[in-house]
Amino acid sequence: MKNKYVMYLAVVSVFIFSACGKEQQKANKDVTPSATVTAPVDAQSKDLVLTPGGWRPASKVGRVAPGEHLTVNGERLSKVDAAGKVIQDFGAIEKKAGNLPDYPTNVTIPEGRKVLPLGSGWIAYTYWTNSSSTPITSFSSTFVVPPAPSTSNGQTIFLFPGLQNSSYILQPVLQWGPSAAGGGNYWAIANWYVDGSNGTALFSNLVRVSAGTSLTGIMTQTGTTGSNYNYTSAFSGYSSITLTVNNIQKLYWAAESLEVYGVTVCSDYPNTSKTRFSSIQLLVGGAQSSLSWSVANAVTDCGQHATVVTNGTPNGIVDLYY
Repeated sequence: MKNKYVMYLAVVSVFIFSACGKEQQKANKDVTPSATVTAPVDAQSKDLVLTPGGWRPASKVGRVAPGEHLTVNGERLSKVDAAGKVIQDFGAIEKKAGNLPDYPTNVTIPEGRKVLPLGSGWIAYTYWTNSSSTPITSFSSTFVVPPAPSTSNGQTIFLFPGLQNSSYILQPVLQWGPSAAGGGNYWAIANWYVDGSNGTALFSNLVRVSAGTSLTGIMTQTGTTGSNYNYTSAFSGYSSITLTVNNIQKLYWAAESLEVYGVTVCSDYPNTSKTRFSSIQLLVGGAQSSLSWSVANAVTDCGQHATVVTNGTPNGIVDLYY
């Protein structure tokens, strides 16, 4: 009798365990990692830091403090003070052939970080190319800081509008998680100027913001230097982190983008269905452009995608789904 009772308990235990396992699989069917969660760091990536655009050598990444700005002199990018004195030289500008934008083609992900179960890099975005000879003079978008992700696995999320050419991207960036600029398990904003192919990445101070805060990111052409152009990247109401870049090639490729790194389960994304970029305004030569977005859904492992709700300007709308 005792043996029958023990056998009965064993059968019941197996049944309960199996049922619980099935419930857990059901609850996590779209978020269960299919590979090692913690990606090994190979020798190549030990001295790299994370930026919008992926990992790059820490020696090529730096902060631009209030009162400082970036400029190109003699084909070299420098950080200068308010009086124009060079504080740091970042080397020669790499001029790339053709008119393709710098990103997302040049996102850098070390081999040791490619084993994560979910995709990294530019995930979903909309884009538009200014093919005219007249420059984009202003590009602005308003978006609300989303809720925090419901899980934390060291992921980094970047949300931004951006302007770029074949060598660099200028972008006001909302960030969750760590990057070379700082950060952690909270939302923060900074302005970035980033080269591709393991190149230079420069950023303003990072300012913490709360979920539910309305942000307006604005990139403005402020003038010209010979045949080159001067720009600022800014968040409205956060003037202390405005980033100024002078004497660079024209920025002609606009995007609204979701970019992520280190996401291991779908709940590592913000705990909401989407982020809406609204009041999109893009001026070419000071006039409203005939803006018509193209859509790219590069990674869809959690159902991520971009949707154009309203083309045109000044009241365009783009949704980026998680």
